[in-house]
Amino acid sequence: MDEACFDIPRRLADPPKLFLWDIDVALIFCACLVGGAALGRVEAGVLLGLVLARLYAKFKSGKHQAYAIHLFYWNLPRALSPLRRCPPSDLREFIG
Repeated sequence: MDEACFDIPRRLADPPKLFLWDIDVALIFCACLVGGAALGRVEAGVLLGLVLARLYAKFKSGKHQAYAIHLFYWNLPRALSPLRRCPPSDLREFIG
């Protein structure tokens, strides 16, 4: 098992967790669970959620704690980005 997945938050600056998972990994699982329940296939949603959450946790290990925010900033269109006060990612030069 990955030891970083089961760390207990010890400081206020630690990233938020849902039970033992980081919040971004838990959201992947929950999205698959809700999708499976909506389609009437809860077991398939749980299985897919566990597999995708595990793959994302492995992909994210060794990277910054807020890696999902970096992914959102660089890969989502500006209209879908939760980062409203940041300049667009395609703007490379600032005037001023």
